[in-house]
Amino acid sequence: MITTRSAFTRRTIEAYEQHQSRFLRQWNTGTYKIPPHMKVWMSHLSKDGVLLDLGCGAGQDARYLRRQGFSVYGVDLTWSFLQAANKRDPRLPLVQADMWRLPFLAQTFDGIWAAASVIHLSKVSAGDVFKKLWALTKPGGWLAITVMYGRQAGVLEDQWIPGRYLAKWFKAELSQTVKAEKWEVISLDRVENQERKGAWLNLLAKRPC
Repeated sequence: MITTRSAFTRRTIEAYEQHQSRFLRQWNTGTYKIPPHMKVWMSHLSKDGVLLDLGCGAGQDARYLRRQGFSVYGVDLTWSFLQAANKRDPRLPLVQADMWRLPFLAQTFDGIWAAASVIHLSKVSAGDVFKKLWALTKPGGWLAITVMYGRQAGVLEDQWIPGRYLAKWFKAELSQTVKAEKWEVISLDRVENQERKGAWLNLLAKRPC
């Protein structure tokens, strides 16, 4: 969904576009179940907060957050997903952009939600993105991310959408990478088969005041 400025990125976007119908059947349905990690993240946000859904896909999470009264911007790089999101809610602000060139001013957001999007970043480049997200977040703001748990990284062909670049993380390396960019890690939990199959890490971090 989001670029890593590499050939792997192009392959990832091509894979999403090629299999867009499969993705949209899964993530653009008429029913919505609030991710448990989102509930925790939302509990720290004020109702007048400005939020970023980073890697918004077809906009399910962003639409829910907007219904709760937040100001929400959805960002993704896969054009067909943004088209689907716009069709569902034409009033939802949507931006086609990558993580390195997000068109927002510093300290714009009270919270950033990044569900299964930074999995498309290499571990070498992820720290640079966490640094940029820190700059976009207001002091006291909150970052919530979900990443795949494990060791493997590369273009994987055995996934439900084959051909994407995916990076899996262990707890210690993810925590270290996020903390290195001045985030305060509040919680980091391994979960199994929640809104997505398999083992995932849910991280909640805060930009100190």
